[in-house]
Amino acid sequence: MLEITSLFLIIVFIAAEFYRFRRRITGLIREVLPLDGDPTGLMGARLHVLTPDDREVTALVSGCQMCACRLSIGDTVSLVPGPHGYVLRSAWMPGWTGRACRKGGAS
Repeated sequence: MLEITSLFLIIVFIAAEFYRFRRRITGLIREVLPLDGDPTGLMGARLHVLTPDDREVTALVSGCQMCACRLSIGDTVSLVPGPHGYVLRSAWMPGWTGRACRKGGAS
């Protein structure tokens, strides 16, 4: 029974990662705005991202990702749909190509 449950969970994980990979978009950061009520930016930020098809989308990014990825205006980011719009795509294995933090993570 444990093997069947483990196999099922692995299949669900792979399906979810494939779904996230297929739904991602990339673009350039045009503006970084702090979240309402957080002037320090520690809770995260709202990014305005220009996509290759000249659409501008808004994405949420956590404070940890802002710091670890050293995000700034002009950086290329990868976004995935989240519960309330787009969010910054975080890699589950940061050493792989296509990761969210192209400049390198926090050392």
